Amino acid sequence: ASPITHTLIGRSHCLICHATGFGDATKVPADHSDYTNETCQDCHQPTVEVGPMPLKGAATGAIPTPIAHPPGDGANSCYDCHVLIDEKHAKLSEDWRNSVHGKADVSCADCHGGDPRTDEMNESMAPEAGFIGVPPRLLIPDVCGGCHSDVDRMRPYNLPTDQYMKYITSVHGRRLRERRDSKVAVCVDCHGAHDVKKASDPSAAVYPLNVPELCARCHSDTTLMAPYGIPTNQYELYKASVHGKALLEKQDLGAANCASCHGSHAAQPPDSPEVVNVCGKCHSATENYYKESRHAKIGEGGPKCVTCHGDHDIPKPDERLFIHAEQPEERRCTTCHLNEKTYRWDKSWFERPEDRRCDTCHHEGSMIMPQVLALRTALMEASEVYRQAQQTIQEAKGRGMIVEEAEAKLAEAHTSLVQARAALHTTKLPTVGDLADAAKTAATEAREIASSKLNENLFHRRAMVVAIGVIFLNVAILATLKRELDQELEV
Repeated sequence: ASPITHTLIGRSHCLICHATGFGDATKVPADHSDYTNETCQDCHQPTVEVGPMPLKGAATGAIPTPIAHPPGDGANSCYDCHVLIDEKHAKLSEDWRNSVHGKADVSCADCHGGDPRTDEMNESMAPEAGFIGVPPRLLIPDVCGGCHSDVDRMRPYNLPTDQYMKYITSVHGRRLRERRDSKVAVCVDCHGAHDVKKASDPSAAVYPLNVPELCARCHSDTTLMAPYGIPTNQYELYKASVHGKALLEKQDLGAANCASCHGSHAAQPPDSPEVVNVCGKCHSATENYYKESRHAKIGEGGPKCVTCHGDHDIPKPDERLFIHAEQPEERRCTTCHLNEKTYRWDKSWFERPEDRRCDTCHHEGSMIMPQVLALRTALMEASEVYRQAQQTIQEAKGRGMIVEEAEAKLAEAHTSLVQARAALHTTKLPTVGDLADAAKTAATEAREIASSKLNENLFHRRAMVVAIGVIFLNVAILATLKRELDQELEV
């Protein structure tokens, strides 16, 4: 029997590659079709001594095994030689030494195979020592997954071990495995090869602030995206969105980036259920309100978050989302309803941001339009009263007034206003109206408190003017009397 150069447990593992010849693996011979052995190692044995790297307990599941190579025992002849070859290799070597792998004693041989104990090239880079050289791009996830799927190996670093399984179910991983598409993103495209950094390192490409630009490396490339029919303007749209401004301009790490919605290792396309329904992961209260609405009761065919808010180009929501500045093309009830029990709509109606409005569906003459306008009016009035209160408080603060009581009431109004805007997703006027009224009441009280401070300040200023006037009058009288006395003394 021919030898194998890596450890593997279980027949099912071997067949992942060898049944079809995936990744240039030797295809199982036809005369093996009637073999029933539970493990191929009954006949095929590793050709090298293997250190403590094999994945333990992996009798089932499509989990790759680490690359087998002789244990280095602290030696790393790969680094010792390559750092001296030339500038390019010196940089790669130093990148590895300063990387999270280099600091954790993950050696060159762990990814490339070979014998790290000898500086003899024919021995250190011999196939018999497990040397594979630069891993084929199609196999890079398997190389990384060999260690990163090992619970025992990852436990000291508190790293999850499901990234590989997530990746092979992602849109990237499926194309890589099923279509042999080497253009899709693999581990090194995001994490780097020799210069892997912790995700918490601000200089790492996978640090939250850097993720949008990282994804844009591929997704803004028109040539690369052309075969997939994927638009390449998402990054520009995102930068102008409420999420993009919060993350990139305000450095708010809590703001959503690409991975927040699409996933990272388990990346999914925009129209997948995981992405369509992801908003509630952050906006949980709003999602709960939405579930109470008529929209949610329609089911999968009903409007979702993306229908009204968009995806990459999400603007800061305000009352303009209710109706068009100018009425859209005439629509009748039958545009959406064949009869009172049917419902239909076309998502193309909402592709343009300016068309993501209530009256895109609920036309001016519809039964729902009065409720739409009432909801809009309730929020607009509450917003205006809040704005006026905020302005009055700022004026009072600018004049040196103590306005803590007013600010406390304004904070109460702000909470109610935010809740009212979120409750809009219920599409229930009583719920929204009550919260909007609470916001108006609290904002009115806040404004009255600040106004009383301003009035008090105005009274004091006027009193001061009067007092100063009296003082000047007294001074003038005294000056006049003094002049008269001086004249009498001269006579």
